[in-house]
Amino acid sequence: MDKPRYALWQPIITALLVFQAGCGATQLGMCAPHTKEEGAPTRNWAECFDQPFSHGGIIHSVFCLPDGTGKPPLLLLHELTGLSPGTLAYAEELSKDFTVYVPLLFGEKGKFSLTKGLSAYWFRGSMEFFPGGEWGVPSQGSAPIVNWLRGVVQEVGERHALQSIGIIGNCLTGSIPVALLDHPQVAAVVVAQPALPLRLWWYTDADHKSLGISSEDIAHAQRSKAKIFGLRFQSDCISHPDKMNTLRKRFRNRFRFEGAIEYRINGKPAKAHSTLIGSWREQGEAGQPSRDARNKVREFLLEELSEIRPAGKEMMPRFILREGLPLVEITHPRSPEITYGPFLTFPVEAAKHISPGAAQERRSHLTLSGKEPSQWPSYDSFMQPTAPTSVRSLAPQGLRQEI
Repeated sequence: MDKPRYALWQPIITALLVFQAGCGATQLGMCAPHTKEEGAPTRNWAECFDQPFSHGGIIHSVFCLPDGTGKPPLLLLHELTGLSPGTLAYAEELSKDFTVYVPLLFGEKGKFSLTKGLSAYWFRGSMEFFPGGEWGVPSQGSAPIVNWLRGVVQEVGERHALQSIGIIGNCLTGSIPVALLDHPQVAAVVVAQPALPLRLWWYTDADHKSLGISSEDIAHAQRSKAKIFGLRFQSDCISHPDKMNTLRKRFRNRFRFEGAIEYRINGKPAKAHSTLIGSWREQGEAGQPSRDARNKVREFLLEELSEIRPAGKEMMPRFILREGLPLVEITHPRSPEITYGPFLTFPVEAAKHISPGAAQERRSHLTLSGKEPSQWPSYDSFMQPTAPTSVRSLAPQGLRQEI
């Protein structure tokens, strides 16, 4: 009985605090667009890692589709309104070109969760991460939620060893992708209508310019070479225009911003905030700005994530023995795959002469089995000499062999 009672009081307490608060919360309510989100998912988004992902004392779910890892990896971070149906619908649209990972930062999958978003931002983890909670920025280091997302990025990077990673942030999470640029595989991020920091009271000029992440996060991001794409509606009074100026000042030529987007309904300027999700419409004038924004984001990410990362020592496949059987990991730069188990999988793309016509099928593979490495056919008999494939076997007890 305790859990239902807590679930009942949590939004009530949040609402009371918002209504009793000053200018900040009032502004948040007055600036909210009066449009209803469209879109709903048609596929089943399941836990990516079999269970909620735990890192740095925080546990949240991460959802994805069972489509493999052949496409470039992309993290889609949801808005203050939660992992809504419209967010999952956008994730499905993105999944045509990317392997999409969608963390659930608060609320429930597929539900509109504004009150839970406000509650999570101001109160969640306030005991475990006193006094700022999961979203509070400490005097040194990063917000706990940023550290948790770094764990997610690391996990995704290990799944996509030779691929570059993209991240899209929206509203509450708008600027967080910038804080994740410390990972070397993150090559492109989208900062859509960044809203941090949120204030219960008034906003200062410094708040308007701030990205709501730590100075250390900014410093790490400035050392990265990743590109940043900014989005914001002209009539948005939640995401202040000074935030785009901050991004331009900090990242100069790495930051791409084509200007604030004009939003109209029936030919008249109207309030709008969510460039990629909340203001999207499948048809009509009101949805055109978001449709255009989605196309630009898609083109930006495809361009920046298409380049294959060079293999470093930390990404080299390795061979070990587990219970007497070989455990092999292999990757191929043009079609990265990692295979675990007592077998060896060569991407067909690197062996066109074995299966002509199958080279265009990214998921086609030739699988070879054997209990000992000596039983595996040689590397040269299956790979074209020009194929940029890196396959190395490393085993204990002194066994070292190229295959």
